[in-house]
Amino acid sequence: MKYIMNYKTMILFVCSITFFSCKTAKTVTNTSSTTEKESKIEKDAAKADEIYYTEQVKNDFRAVSESTQYDFLVAYKATEPQYSILFFTQGFNGEEITVKNDNGTLFKNKVVTNEQTGLAKNMRIVNTSITSIYDKASRKTIYIGTEKAGKHKFIYVMKGDSDDEKPYKITYSDKLRPER
Repeated sequence: MKYIMNYKTMILFVCSITFFSCKTAKTVTNTSSTTEKESKIEKDAAKADEIYYTEQVKNDFRAVSESTQYDFLVAYKATEPQYSILFFTQGFNGEEITVKNDNGTLFKNKVVTNEQTGLAKNMRIVNTSITSIYDKASRKTIYIGTEKAGKHKFIYVMKGDSDDEKPYKITYSDKLRPER
């Protein structure tokens, strides 16, 4: 009987040692695709840190009358505070431009500046989310932040020489500029 008790104790002891000393098997993942994804995310983050534009707030230029400005905002359904109007002005020569925000792609097409009016394209944007503008020709992205966009109804984007360090100029305003 004493031998049987020692036998049972011995089995229990061996089982518990086996159970506690076993480790879970390591799963092998495809490290090359994981590394590629991580490096792509790092590159995108580094690109996001590069600033390709200058910003200014300007309200001291010739503007349309208050009633014309209001009619314009009504036509674009942008009278509410969360909406702004984004204008592409000078310097666009048929480049494909993609405008995105949290809701997805707002616009993707070629943009050409009209030499008579000085305007290329305009659209309503939600100024409570960051809007990104990607220029396929220069492969640069500029961002319209919520802080300044939320304070101004009109946002004008002008493109200069693409070889410049900061070829884009963003002007925030509360006044609607007339066509030339």
